[in-house]
Amino acid sequence: MSRPHLLWLAIPLLGGLTLAGCSKSASTGGHEGHDHSAHSHAEDETPVKFKEGSGLQLSAETSAALGLKTGEVEERAVRHTYELTASVFDAGPPARASSLVPGEIADDLEKHPPAEAKILAIHRELSSAVTQVEIIFAVEGNPVVGSTISLTLRGPSTTGTSVPRSALLRTATGTFVYVVNGANLLRTPVKPGASDGEYIEILDGLYAGDVIATAGVEQLWLTELRLTKGGGHSH
Repeated sequence: MSRPHLLWLAIPLLGGLTLAGCSKSASTGGHEGHDHSAHSHAEDETPVKFKEGSGLQLSAETSAALGLKTGEVEERAVRHTYELTASVFDAGPPARASSLVPGEIADDLEKHPPAEAKILAIHRELSSAVTQVEIIFAVEGNPVVGSTISLTLRGPSTTGTSVPRSALLRTATGTFVYVVNGANLLRTPVKPGASDGEYIEILDGLYAGDVIATAGVEQLWLTELRLTKGGGHSH
């Protein structure tokens, strides 16, 4: 008669163990919820963010790590200076060399002939096919036919909106600068003009007084690519 009494004692004990297990599971679930909240908070403090239309937002530490520097766009005089390469195809005299240049450079050289090399001809029939213009120069000396020579051609100075050469980003899709947009840096298309080797004239896309990135531009571009193309954190 004592055995049934022991069985009834065992049933409450098992029930207590079951309840204890449920309590532990609930506790574990609560702990996991806390971890998720902490993760979300950490995401809010992401050192780099990107939002379409607003650009990159960087923490101070990330800006320093990328070597970011900014400065104001200025109105300044820029002397038109072009560094060209030309292929010698005739020993002459005078020796003749051919160079392919963008149409805007050909236009500028035609309006303001350089003193460093005489322009013999400008062939624009190639421009529709390769978006470049062929210029034939008479060059001094006795360069070897088939060799490549460097020409530094200087034109007049013009005053206009200009940025440091280091501020310009040239990509397959165009030429850009990073403009300070509140707390962000927005990649903005621009149309470059003449250059004196240090500064580049901006014909369209910027105004004097705009604040832009003047150093660390390539790193900004790589960061933007990582966030937009590589699956990084973005909004």
